[in-house]
Amino acid sequence: MQLQTLEPPDDIAFFIVEGTHRIATISMNDYGFLLSARMAQTYLGRAEQVIDNKRGFDREFFTEVSALKNTAVQIGREYAQFETFCADCDRFDHLQTRNWREWLSKCAVRAISRSYRGTVSHHLAYKIRLFHSRLSAVLTEA
Repeated sequence: MQLQTLEPPDDIAFFIVEGTHRIATISMNDYGFLLSARMAQTYLGRAEQVIDNKRGFDREFFTEVSALKNTAVQIGREYAQFETFCADCDRFDHLQTRNWREWLSKCAVRAISRSYRGTVSHHLAYKIRLFHSRLSAVLTEA
């Protein structure tokens, strides 16, 4: 799916506002870990496109723009790994147990994985909020 390019200042402002709302939704984990990870990847893809399509950067912004692109790619990879982990956890949650020992083990693993997902989600949400803040600053300065 090809996203349309953003160029006029109103479109940049719309991207910043929409991104802020999306980041808030991701941070609050309103739709669960898996959908939050997918939303984050969509946002990061859009952010990369905005960075690529932004024209008129001075030399002083070039380093910051390159760093932002690299950060977006890195966070995107982390979210992809997190999405895979969440999908695996969901599949594990649907496995049938044959006896009470398996059921008890499954409950323990689910509790540990839920805690881990919460920690990772919180950490990634912090990273993406920081990224959005830096990107917004660069887009409004340029």
